[in-house]
Amino acid sequence: MKQNCLIFTLAGVLFANEPATFTGIITDTMCGKTHGMMKGQPDDACVKMCVKGPSEFALFDGKSVLKLSDQKRPAKFAAQRVKVTGIYDEKAGRIKVTSIEPAIDGTSK
Repeated sequence: MKQNCLIFTLAGVLFANEPATFTGIITDTMCGKTHGMMKGQPDDACVKMCVKGPSEFALFDGKSVLKLSDQKRPAKFAAQRVKVTGIYDEKAGRIKVTSIEPAIDGTSK
């Protein structure tokens, strides 16, 4: 019985380090889902302005705002729907980004 538990625990640790794909909108950690800081400005302008300050680029997946390890690549996708591939560190609440690409799924932001 102990061997089975050890095998399942070890398998969980190994698979936790596998890259996954996350789909959502590139945002920032201050505004998250809603951009209202810069009234009358488009969402992408708000995101770009917020990350010049203390905020970071993040991904809003429809439920949570997930911080991104890469703070350069997301700039060209501000307020756009994307697919982020990487490893999610649950403890840090951050995706270690491997790649970012536009999400082509028939929907827009």
